[in-house]
Amino acid sequence: MRSDMGSVKGKTVGWLALGCGLGLPMVVQADGLPQLKEEIRWLQEERYVTTATKTRESVRKSGATVTVITAADVQQMGARDLMDVLKRVPGFGINRFNMGTSSVEVRGVKTDFSEKVLFLINGHPVNNNLVNGGALSSYNRFPVKDIKVVEIVRGPGSALYGANAFVAVVNIITKQAEDVNGVVATAAAGSDETNRLDLQYGGTLGAVDVAVDANLYHSDGWKGEVASDAIGQSGDTDYWQKRYDLGFNAGYGEFSLQGRFVQREAGGYLGANNVLNDGSEQEYREYFLEGAHHYDINPKAFLTTKLYFDHFEFDNLWDVFPPGFDDGSTTYPEGLFLRSPIQHDKTGIELQLTWNWLNGHKLVSGVMFEHQAQYGVELWTNNGQGPMVDISDVANWNDSHNRNVRALYVQDIWDPSEQVRLIVGGRYDDYSDFGNTFNPRASVSWDFSERFQGIATYGSAFRAPTFGELYNINNPAIVGNPLVEPEEIETVELGLNAWLSKRSTARATLFRNNIENIIGARPQPPAVAYYDNIGELTVQGIELEYAHRLQDGSSINLNYTYQDPINDLTDRRAADVPLHRANMQFNYRYSRHISAYLGVLYESSLSREALDTRADVSDQTEVDVSITWRSRAENLVLTASLYNLLDKDLVDPAPGVMLSDYPNPGRNFMLELQFKL
Repeated sequence: MRSDMGSVKGKTVGWLALGCGLGLPMVVQADGLPQLKEEIRWLQEERYVTTATKTRESVRKSGATVTVITAADVQQMGARDLMDVLKRVPGFGINRFNMGTSSVEVRGVKTDFSEKVLFLINGHPVNNNLVNGGALSSYNRFPVKDIKVVEIVRGPGSALYGANAFVAVVNIITKQAEDVNGVVATAAAGSDETNRLDLQYGGTLGAVDVAVDANLYHSDGWKGEVASDAIGQSGDTDYWQKRYDLGFNAGYGEFSLQGRFVQREAGGYLGANNVLNDGSEQEYREYFLEGAHHYDINPKAFLTTKLYFDHFEFDNLWDVFPPGFDDGSTTYPEGLFLRSPIQHDKTGIELQLTWNWLNGHKLVSGVMFEHQAQYGVELWTNNGQGPMVDISDVANWNDSHNRNVRALYVQDIWDPSEQVRLIVGGRYDDYSDFGNTFNPRASVSWDFSERFQGIATYGSAFRAPTFGELYNINNPAIVGNPLVEPEEIETVELGLNAWLSKRSTARATLFRNNIENIIGARPQPPAVAYYDNIGELTVQGIELEYAHRLQDGSSINLNYTYQDPINDLTDRRAADVPLHRANMQFNYRYSRHISAYLGVLYESSLSREALDTRADVSDQTEVDVSITWRSRAENLVLTASLYNLLDKDLVDPAPGVMLSDYPNPGRNFMLELQFKL
């Protein structure tokens, strides 16, 4: 992975140009000329991002802690999906929970559905699971071949993006027509009967620029060994997967259109209640369509208008208990099955004005209106024996609900001098169900020398209650609470960025999170627990990063994160989160056509909850390797990858209801062939 701070490279490489001009013998062979040109291009490159400020700015001027991962980085590391990419980001951790889906932990803040991280596709929010929150039910295996760049902003983002931009914003920027420029076909096969097929087209149809990506994925899934589940069973997990993904974007003059359709089917892994089974079937379907118009008001101002519609649904069949199971009050002769379909829609409009209104000032402001709807909620069961029957009228688990969201945001980017940048902004959100919230953000960056920059930021953010936390009913474990309030966070960051040379960069970032109104279960014996604002969390930590690129194009990237999350109510360290996490990546470029990659991820031990008597989860090290070969014409690329090379027993922490933890795959491989027509 290239350094996310390597945005400002040397503008001249005179000695290289001189060598070429003099035609020095044996220094630059004809075969090495393209590599030399590529190296010069890399040295001159300046990297830009849009996610941090909602407008195009250089990384150095973004006023945020930003990591940029390119398509080339993704290819080098042999990443299979988005999670393979994010696990290399400082401050990020990837976990698995009982349904098998990946979850993202950021700076010591971890939840199953990753609802505190906002995911975007080309700037379009896709946190569409309104009952549970989050985006990863559909997008945890986002097809990497469609990735042009991933921009990751750590820290609160509600001042621009509103809900869910709590601890981070992840913006997946997909390939445009000029990036594909033809037809590209990719086929991959690997362990556990895993197969992937990807077909891309990019070009111009008349006056319309079009890019399309179609992806098919199938895997029988690995069989993770579980010594004891929630009812004492031993056996293997069941996590087969099928995924169908179709994405496109098109541009015509001032107009653009993008959309995506995803359908994912999977086994239950450990099911809805941590019980081994082979009868669960998860099914998710999601799509969105966004049209945009870009209007230049004058040379200094432009208006962007977006209209969008999002749809999300799931229809999950859960094999809850095995045949003959007795829970103490009921026996289930044929086992207990539950089916719980639901659908969500989001319809909205956003207008954003970007205006260079004064010398040294850029104003970004906008308004947004969105309608969110939940419907099609059903509950089916076999009642322990017999066929499935619809009991929605008498014992449904939620109901139809909707809400309106109105928002106004403004941000001023001010450069009082060439060395200093000040960014100040805020956003007001008004929800028809729980009320309003205002979240400011401010940052100041100072280039106190050519090679060193200091940066200080403050921001707040919120996470809106989900429809599940507000309205769940008839649940034997926990029910909703219409009075629950949004979660809130305040974050302070102090950073030092260093451009040690044209090829070496470093960064140190101190951060402190103060989180209030954490939503969780409030017991009320003998009745069922309910959702309420019950917790506070303080997280302090530091992220250290270093990147160096060798003259032959090889590179090394190191990052280390220390995070100390403390539950303010118990004065104990938060469970299931490591204190230390470190990444090492080495990309060795043997030649212009052959490169190899080594990635090492270390996580320290994980403590348990206060009443959990099991031993802590031991520290873990994961090693991944890959090798890539490119043809001379670069139209054929072959990549071979090994994951968990040392075949370690890697696990993610499970709750105390079971003795075992959640198993991850052992050593596994993937072979990939890419061909450009």
